Amino acid sequence: MHDSNNTFVSAVPTVVQGAPRRIIRLPSGYQLPRPPRLGHRVRAAAAAYNIHLHHDIPQAIASRPVFPHTHASAVPSTLQHKPAHDSTAVHTPKALPQGTTHYIQMPQDSQPQSQRKPSTMITLRLRKLAQVLQHTWRHSPLFVLWWVVYAALSVGAFMWKFMSYRHNAGMFNLAGYAICFARGSAEVVLFNGFLLLWPVMTRVQYWLWTLWPGLARCLHMEHRVTCHIVYGCMYYLGGYVHVIAHLVNVLIRVPMACETTWSDSMLANVTDFAHGPKPDAVRVLFQTATGLTGVAMLVCSLVAPYCKFQYRQSKAVYWNKWGHICDGVMFGITFAHGMQHWLEQAQAFPIMGPPLAIYLVVEVAPRYFCTRRNAVTHFTKTQDTVTLHIPTTQRFANALPGTFLRLQVPVVSPFEWHPFSITSHNDTEVTVQIQVSGDWTSRLHDIVYPHLMVRIDGPIPAPAVEVSQYKVAVLIGAGIGITPYMSTLHQRATSAVATPDYTPQHQQQLYVHWQTNRQALFGTHGDLLERVAWLDGVDVQLHLTGDCTKATPDDLNVLKTAQTLIHDQEAVDIISGLRLPKTTDLGRPDFHAILQQVAAKHPNDTIGVFFCGPPALQTLIRQVLWQVERESQQEGHPVVMPFHPEVF
Repeated sequence: MHDSNNTFVSAVPTVVQGAPRRIIRLPSGYQLPRPPRLGHRVRAAAAAYNIHLHHDIPQAIASRPVFPHTHASAVPSTLQHKPAHDSTAVHTPKALPQGTTHYIQMPQDSQPQSQRKPSTMITLRLRKLAQVLQHTWRHSPLFVLWWVVYAALSVGAFMWKFMSYRHNAGMFNLAGYAICFARGSAEVVLFNGFLLLWPVMTRVQYWLWTLWPGLARCLHMEHRVTCHIVYGCMYYLGGYVHVIAHLVNVLIRVPMACETTWSDSMLANVTDFAHGPKPDAVRVLFQTATGLTGVAMLVCSLVAPYCKFQYRQSKAVYWNKWGHICDGVMFGITFAHGMQHWLEQAQAFPIMGPPLAIYLVVEVAPRYFCTRRNAVTHFTKTQDTVTLHIPTTQRFANALPGTFLRLQVPVVSPFEWHPFSITSHNDTEVTVQIQVSGDWTSRLHDIVYPHLMVRIDGPIPAPAVEVSQYKVAVLIGAGIGITPYMSTLHQRATSAVATPDYTPQHQQQLYVHWQTNRQALFGTHGDLLERVAWLDGVDVQLHLTGDCTKATPDDLNVLKTAQTLIHDQEAVDIISGLRLPKTTDLGRPDFHAILQQVAAKHPNDTIGVFFCGPPALQTLIRQVLWQVERESQQEGHPVVMPFHPEVF
């Protein structure tokens, strides 16, 4: 039977769940139209969803007839909603008479977020925060303990300076609590300025990973970007409080004070105001070094967040560059801001000076003066990626798998350094894969040529270096996000060749899941994936998203059928073009089912989960991990699944 939508219906007896068996009798002389062959349906489905088939379909498979399933949604009949608690939903075949009522089971929809009461929203947010704290405490107790200590030190520094000026009669009579808040917040600025640069001293961190990996894990260096951001935000927040408090002093408290109160204060004896009348606001802010540096710092503190916000919106690197330039200017002016000693001796040099000196000597100077230019050995280029093979240096000789490097291309920008994961390295070269995602990478992709001169700095530890610490590890990469784990897989393949007689009884088990919406990306690491996927203890699964997420069930079934038949016969996957044990999964992966299956295979174990990809997917996987851990506890075989999202 045939309809206007070219949907063929099988004349095989139709069985409907919950209904008696029925046989469709055809009139005498009626000829069924010839059903489409598998090859035609596969090619049509692939063309509809922009899928390139990497292998010819054998004639024996292509000539098979196809009887697609019929879906109730394609039937022109009445649709009646059946309550969700009733499980007797029936999809009636299209061969049945018109006008038949179809029951479609609909899930009970929760209340839309926009219609929730504010109290409900607050409750949900508090519950989510409690889950985050509980999960973090379970997997990183020392990290949580550090934040408790950090908060205590910040509050202690603020209160110490606050109370010292509360008991300073001269200044308190002049400015009241405004001077207490100004000096207390200044101490918070100095404290966070002391901490700000330690997380970005990557050379120190790599030395720790190489010499004392246990200490490096205790310090949770994979959270260095989070720490750097928190210290920076508190640095700015303390500065804003400092500015507001001093504006109250300059614009309100000092003008209202009498001459006796002014003469009894410490400010009356400083060089800028000695032997003169009480100054006005213009003189304090624009005719003194302390005031001018304060105004300059305020301007920088307003411009820098704006630049970083624009960077997050546009991904244009120059916004991030100028934002950090403003950060650096503000950080430097902090040293000059207190040199006039208005209230006390300058504290920036003894507190913020040592980490700044170490950062300049250990991190900045070697990057610009101890790295040499090298010509790219060769490169490969696709529509939106470029892979560079760069001559290695002595520092990369024993680079840990999972590290990254910083790359400078002078013809693109003489001052910009950008981080990229090391996909592989050997005695002669180090390889990085770069995806076009901004102005700098776009220019590099456009101008790359043989023997391009570049400079590299590293290696720098990333969360991926901890893969080797787990007996079982799940590596999840989205798009170009698979690159941090390529060096780990490369090491695994190299070890298998070097020690072919090694028994994998106690070998690490790796589960690799790579999802991408760009089918051509699979080929960039095809050789390595084909080598490691057949090794014991390595499970590789590819996922193609993109237009596949819009495919109808019939088209997906046709493609999966062809995949399975050709893979069984030719040992090749027609979607990825690779010879892997598993065919490529079409559509978005069900990470709950994936991680639940891994947890079931390794009960009562610690399973490291590593991820590199977009923030939305990172949040989803984190929530799935909480759910899987909770379910495993309820089932009596609890697993612990620490989460390690990639940071640069």
